[in-house]
Amino acid sequence: MRFHLSVEDLSSYMEGNVTDREREKIRIHLDECRLCREKYDLLMDLENYLRDEDYIDSDFTERVIYSLKNGKHSNNRNKNIKRKYGVLKPVFSAILIFVFVGAAFYFGSKYDTFRRNAADEPGNQPTVQATQAPVKTDSTTEKINPERVTLYFPDPYAEYVVPEYRTAALAKDYESLELFIFRQLQEGPEEQGKVPVIPEGTKLLSVEVKDGICYLNLSREFVENNPGGSAYETVLINSIVNSYTELPQIEKVQFLIEGEKREVYSHMVFDEPFERNESIIRTAEKTPEPEENRIRELGIKVLTAFKNKDMQELSRYVHPEKGVRFSPYTYVETDKDVVISREDIITLLDGNKVYNWGFYDGSGDPIELTPEKYIERFVYDRDFLNADEIIYDEQFDRGNTINNVFEVYKGCHVIEYYLEGTPEYDGMDWRSLKLVFEEKDGYWYLVGVLHDEWTI
Repeated sequence: MRFHLSVEDLSSYMEGNVTDREREKIRIHLDECRLCREKYDLLMDLENYLRDEDYIDSDFTERVIYSLKNGKHSNNRNKNIKRKYGVLKPVFSAILIFVFVGAAFYFGSKYDTFRRNAADEPGNQPTVQATQAPVKTDSTTEKINPERVTLYFPDPYAEYVVPEYRTAALAKDYESLELFIFRQLQEGPEEQGKVPVIPEGTKLLSVEVKDGICYLNLSREFVENNPGGSAYETVLINSIVNSYTELPQIEKVQFLIEGEKREVYSHMVFDEPFERNESIIRTAEKTPEPEENRIRELGIKVLTAFKNKDMQELSRYVHPEKGVRFSPYTYVETDKDVVISREDIITLLDGNKVYNWGFYDGSGDPIELTPEKYIERFVYDRDFLNADEIIYDEQFDRGNTINNVFEVYKGCHVIEYYLEGTPEYDGMDWRSLKLVFEEKDGYWYLVGVLHDEWTI
């Protein structure tokens, strides 16, 4: 919930007339907001009095307000309030609303006075950054209380968005939650295993909430610096939309680029408001189990990226620290094999740079190829997506080359794609491709691409 809870909010919560999601939001707000907790406690007190007693003093309202102002309303259940006159519950409800309206004005004015006094002190004046955007909203956009904000960031595989939580101390910067959410998304995730969501250089030009729609006006860098890939594009948009629709006053998000609607954002329709997508939020139930299933799924994604020569997509699965090693044959030479970092994978096919990938079997000549030619010859040289056999974490020695994969990659998972040879060559033209995955922060990343074939 945002800011202070109303009497209607609290009444609905107590009566059970809220959804599970609303109930959780109200519960969290009550844990963190002292003023709303005090109102809730008083409401519970009064309801219990109504249930247990039959009379109200003629000066009941006056004494309750007095108790509110003097902080005596919390633990005085059967001492300060006695009822002597029978009343109907609707009458009591009217009195109750009056009490809470008065309390809201009192506490609200008291906090405003505190905020103004604090702001006048040296060093407490708000700082307005150059990137701050104007914010308009048709809701009551107060800027005083800390809020627990839920943000969403893509997982490394661009399959789901994963929640992360922040506390927005809005009194510090006198900003809105809408602006705070964008700033936090822009700064990126704090937890391991998640990736940034806002394209580099993107500025928030303005944000406006109207009739349940958040109009997010972004600079052209949001489009121009889009990392690409339909899968990532989907989680990028849903990360932003789901973060904003956590606010109760926002149901949809309309993206604007330099103040204008854009028909398409690379791969998806972009000129209509986006609704919240619950199905893309990663939960424990959506985490593939066992690990073998996860590795098999990743293997297909990696092979598809190699087949399409989509290095941007491939980079999502490369180990963020160790990168990925390429070996033309199944014997891994840790001191000679080419290792490419995740960052360099993205631009690996750009240009005509020649690498020394090792030595050809038989001739001993150096394998000097561009990355594109190497992939064609020593990675996806056969249709491994339609392999005759897929082998998980088992070692098979088919040729003459020493297989040291499990010695080098201890604690890793290896999935092998094997294609049988043809009768024309007595089966000796078989091919194999091994993908090696290593775990980091609960995710499995590609660390090895090992080609295998018959050797002399």
